[in-house]
Amino acid sequence: MESILDGTWGSGAAPSEWVDFLLMRRMHWSWAELQETPGYVRRYCADFLGLIAEQEQAERQRAHAAQAHHMTG
Repeated sequence: MESILDGTWGSGAAPSEWVDFLLMRRMHWSWAELQETPGYVRRYCADFLGLIAEQEQAERQRAHAAQAHHMTG
């Protein structure tokens, strides 16, 4: 799991256990709720959460770049 967290995962899609963990954590689902959720809904939710995470990362990078530019300018 360290390779997923540090961004060095290179083996294709993340393990299903990791996706399940993220869904449960971010959607505030119990294990039973996760299991009762149809697979296509779980995939959509995981995809949307991934898009949100990418957008948040891009925003952090822009803010960091703007701050660095402000400090040197």
